[in-house]
Amino acid sequence: MPATAFPRPYTGRHTATVPIQAAAEPKPDRLMRAVALVLFTYVWRLQDAFPFLGKLQLPALAVLTSLIYYRSSKWPIRRARLVKGPTTKLVVALMVIMAIGVPFSLWVGHSATFVIKGMLPNVLFLLLVATSVRTVRDIEWFALVNLYGALVYTTVVSLFFHVGYDGRLGGLIYYDANDFALVMVCTIPFAIYFLGKGHKSSHRLAALITMAMILTAMVKSGSRGGFIGLIGVMLYVLLRYRAIPSRVRLAVTIAGLALFLGFASDKYWTSMGSILHPESDYNYNDNVGRVEVWKRGLGYMIHNPVVGVGVGAYPMAEGGSEIAQSLASQGKGFKWSVAHNSFLETGAELGIPGALVFIAMLAVTGFSLTRISPRGKWAPWITRREMALAQMLIGAIVGFCVAGFFVSAEYFAYLYFILGLAVGLMKLIRLRAGAMPATRPPINVRLASRTPMPPDADLGWVRSSVESSLRGAAPKR
Repeated sequence: MPATAFPRPYTGRHTATVPIQAAAEPKPDRLMRAVALVLFTYVWRLQDAFPFLGKLQLPALAVLTSLIYYRSSKWPIRRARLVKGPTTKLVVALMVIMAIGVPFSLWVGHSATFVIKGMLPNVLFLLLVATSVRTVRDIEWFALVNLYGALVYTTVVSLFFHVGYDGRLGGLIYYDANDFALVMVCTIPFAIYFLGKGHKSSHRLAALITMAMILTAMVKSGSRGGFIGLIGVMLYVLLRYRAIPSRVRLAVTIAGLALFLGFASDKYWTSMGSILHPESDYNYNDNVGRVEVWKRGLGYMIHNPVVGVGVGAYPMAEGGSEIAQSLASQGKGFKWSVAHNSFLETGAELGIPGALVFIAMLAVTGFSLTRISPRGKWAPWITRREMALAQMLIGAIVGFCVAGFFVSAEYFAYLYFILGLAVGLMKLIRLRAGAMPATRPPINVRLASRTPMPPDADLGWVRSSVESSLRGAAPKR
């Protein structure tokens, strides 16, 4: 990088600038690549898209490899204690609540298995993402890898899966049509981030192609919850994604609308039109429709307010409901469904404490990210890169919250990947703020954001690096 001029600390006599040679940000190392493989297997289901990989047990292998590389990493900034923030504590608290409720579950064996094989990997995934990042470039790299994962997944879906007679994608790998739409909605902010200025033309092209693939795939999914989630995300992008110029946001919104109008069939719009007339839809008046499922879910939460029915046991509660028993006595079947609502299902399965912790986990993370702004708490220590990344992650959380109101996705690995990036970003900003005296006037810290900690340095090196940069000297090690 070229030499950059930085102001000296204010002394009351004069202001001088000195040329500082900015150190290049480190490239992704083997730990980050291993965590990226976890992303490809946990979220983008690489082993399901290409069945011959299934025999390799890639998810378990990726996590094990990541843990080994993390254990051998010598970067002090990767110490686990640096990610002990509110979000991490709430995620751990959620898992503890799950474990406490296992003995009281309607399906004890399944709940115990889920805590170990479902939630524990999610927590490890979050921690691996958050601890592995060393600079803002690492977060951008994970975001780019995530974008490529979405591109691969949507390409496979477009090539090998087709819309059925009901106007929806059927037989998808791992996700159903509604799950798939939620994951796509949460990925849109990642694509928009790389459409902004300052990124390589190849990355911008990949983002543009991925955005087009996501929107066309969402049309094929026929998901009404996904459509509402898309509206929520695009409104956020248009009104609040201020790290990107308004003309770019407007252009993306118009292009997305044009793409929808071009690819959506009359059958699709007829299905979306039922959102405005819910009384004519089965979800409103059928025993297995969402409204009735939600009503029963509220009942499960009210009758089991402390520990719920047990994690993963919502279908079991449905099977034991009065309507299910009544139909069984008549020789009729009944669908043992999930709640189709991430918030309600959390409350029904984990009780009111679990629901409150889950909501707090999303709210606290979102609020922390909103403070990464020109007027926020961290204003003196942030650059446009951090603001853009924070708004990208807020957009993903908004998408999850809106689309997740119609999908049971509270334990999706994708959510914990997004939270891991948020925790990692906050870690970097807190370290930078801690390295710079609060009494100094705000300065341009772009150099500090691009200067990594060397492997053999102590955490105090951050302070030394920033202060030495201000003095025009090399940081002492």
